[in-house]
Amino acid sequence: MDVVLLAAGLGSRLGALTRDVPKALIPVGGKPLLFHALGFAAQLRPSRIIVVGGFSFPLVEDALRDFRAADAAKLPIEWVENTSFRDGNLISLLTARPLLTGGFLVMNVDHIYRPSIATVVTAPVDRVTGFIDTDRKLGADDMKVERRADGQIAAISKTLDTFDCGYVGLTRVPDALRAQYFEEADRALAEEGRAIHVERVLARLAKTDLAPACRDISGHGWLEVDTPDERTAAETALAAGRWTALGA
Repeated sequence: MDVVLLAAGLGSRLGALTRDVPKALIPVGGKPLLFHALGFAAQLRPSRIIVVGGFSFPLVEDALRDFRAADAAKLPIEWVENTSFRDGNLISLLTARPLLTGGFLVMNVDHIYRPSIATVVTAPVDRVTGFIDTDRKLGADDMKVERRADGQIAAISKTLDTFDCGYVGLTRVPDALRAQYFEEADRALAEEGRAIHVERVLARLAKTDLAPACRDISGHGWLEVDTPDERTAAETALAAGRWTALGA
């Protein structure tokens, strides 16, 4: 399984923290978000980790070279630049597409996952699969999911009025469905424009006979760092020892 790490964004909601550096390099718990993401990806025993950078790409490249130089495990890391990083992050995923040769996992750089979640993620899938939880009270900016009776995704959007869980920023695409997934991504791009995000592919597939499955990580816990308050909360959780630092 390849891992595609979406790390191209500006992180504008973090304000002054991202004036000179991309969101991927914001330090949390003593290391950049990018390094947390790479630490979690390492738990998945990936064939390759493909980092898609964008804003301040040379800084991301430098950080990746530093990480690789210090990485005793010698993770198979590659990186590619999305020059259209101001568009939706679907463009970042499509930038990585030429490098993909099999099944893959898409993950965001601004999430910090407990290592225990890796076991849930790496278990075999036979459908496109979105990962969800039911632990959180979801707000206006959270990605909400409505599930069908059979557990597959019926709808996914931040604006849903009816929902029963939240998306946690992870999607797996098995090799057997890679072509169909990207066919739907191409249709989404053509019909909806370049501002859309990768979750729109899940939403569109939900209306077809390839409706994505859900896999629940409830009870594990994870952190999101999209605002200064969320960064403060993540720092507090890590400093208090209530969170196992990834890669440890």
